[in-house]
Amino acid sequence: MLNTDAYALQRSDLNGFLFAEVGVEASGMALSVLSTLARLEMDPWQEAGRLAHLPRLAAVDGLARIIALMPASIWSLPDATIIAERLVMLLPARGSVGPSTDPPMPQASDNRQPSRHGTAMLILIGAALAAALMLSFAGH
Repeated sequence: MLNTDAYALQRSDLNGFLFAEVGVEASGMALSVLSTLARLEMDPWQEAGRLAHLPRLAAVDGLARIIALMPASIWSLPDATIIAERLVMLLPARGSVGPSTDPPMPQASDNRQPSRHGTAMLILIGAALAAALMLSFAGH
């Protein structure tokens, strides 16, 4: 039987945060937290889990630095901090991240190679974005 876990969203308690909008880029495209983390070659669910376990101020500071330091970021650190304050409120409460049945989160490796599941998720997201873009141009 085919294992469909590869296509399931990981850690659904973090999805509200990950799919939240950081802001609109200079190109006019909306940027999500998930896209921000993926552009930095970070595992989005792992990083969101890490941020969720931090004290609120540390999570805001960490996320703000990620947003401000992202390649081609249009947000200064003070602006990114304001954005991060809003986004961190979407993280699950400390201590409630993931039910006890969740598998342990893998540790980050130095080579930062995406996992097979992460790569499949990024391909699916990319395909969905490309299809949406093609449909929006087809209507004009």
